[in-house]
Amino acid sequence: MAQCFRFGGRRCSPLNWALASIKESDLRSGILIVFSALLVGCATYEKPIPLATSTSETGTGTVEPSFEQKAVGEAAIMTNQALKSYREEYVHATEHKAFAQSDVGAWSWKSNRTSIKHAIENSLIDCQRNNRRHEAEHPCKIINVDGKWAEEH
Repeated sequence: MAQCFRFGGRRCSPLNWALASIKESDLRSGILIVFSALLVGCATYEKPIPLATSTSETGTGTVEPSFEQKAVGEAAIMTNQALKSYREEYVHATEHKAFAQSDVGAWSWKSNRTSIKHAIENSLIDCQRNNRRHEAEHPCKIINVDGKWAEEH
């Protein structure tokens, strides 16, 4: 407790006692270890890769993200399995049918319903069931109803 006199001769708390008993060289090596860990952590940080960009046509020099045009028709169908099902079954199915798909490739279609409304509801419900993990970010959407693509409505 002799070192507590550094703190004005008062009774030392456990923290003060620990601080008073640390040697200056131990403190420096501890700071060096913490600083080294921070430096290594910063050096290994991977910066996110930005989207592909192109300059705007207005000549202002601003950079805007470039996106592909949205596919229309059969080109909008994302997976080979969905495209095969569309071509071989959906096209030939009876009226009141709907085809739903998400941006990550989940899909479903329903046909032979009593109304277009029921076909849309049933295909969306089934597509959402297939898309559980991604539904919040990439929800299912209707892309075809009774042979007409969503862009044609």
